[in-house]
Amino acid sequence: MTEEVTYANLKFENSHELDNITKPEDTKEKGPPTSSRSYWPVVLILFTLCLALLVVLVTLAVLFFQIRQDYRTQLRDLNMTKNELHANFSNTLQAIGNQLCLDGKKKLKTSGQNCVLCPANWKWEGGDTCYYHSKEQMSWEQSCRFCSSRNSTLLQIKEAAKLELVKTFPRKTYWLGLTFRAEQRAWYWADNTTLTEEQKSWAWYLNYPQTCGYFYHSNLRSTSCEEEFYYVCEKPAIQLQRGNNHQQEDWFVRSK
Repeated sequence: MTEEVTYANLKFENSHELDNITKPEDTKEKGPPTSSRSYWPVVLILFTLCLALLVVLVTLAVLFFQIRQDYRTQLRDLNMTKNELHANFSNTLQAIGNQLCLDGKKKLKTSGQNCVLCPANWKWEGGDTCYYHSKEQMSWEQSCRFCSSRNSTLLQIKEAAKLELVKTFPRKTYWLGLTFRAEQRAWYWADNTTLTEEQKSWAWYLNYPQTCGYFYHSNLRSTSCEEEFYYVCEKPAIQLQRGNNHQQEDWFVRSK
């Protein structure tokens, strides 16, 4: 009896101690609960960027197709303009050939099927070249500028046959397209070719520092570029040839 009471008391006392033990406090702070509403600004920004990107892509696509369409239109217009210009040129060429080469001046080099034409105030003196004879005297530089403004050069005598031709010109003194280049220590024609040994044999006096060439009677000479002489400009003549084109005789610009 006594043993049972003792066990009961011990059990009771232990149970009471357990009740008096306090639970340790949770030292971790509990943060506020995460809300899904905090993601909405980010979602809205991404949506706006995607929409803007889509608008840009659509705009670029529209511009690309518009430019491509404009290019095709311009190309078609250019082709039409080219065809019109070609037709007008062909008609004008036929009129020029018929009027000048068949019914025109006797001075033209024409054989009925071939014809050489020169601009107004220019003369054909033989070969395939047109010549302009000045009526005033100027310095070499002024003469050179005048010829250049007419898409031509000062007279160049590079063949013996041309030397004989120039001897028949009305005046006996002309500026030449011939200058001395001190850097190369050589004489050059207007087409950047050098004076050959044969051409030097036609020279009576070519010497530095007289750096501009001129023709006097039958010789090549040099003098100061500030002197004033008459001058002759030269340019290739327009050569026409008559041939059959689709069962019709037409005039063509003959290639050299």
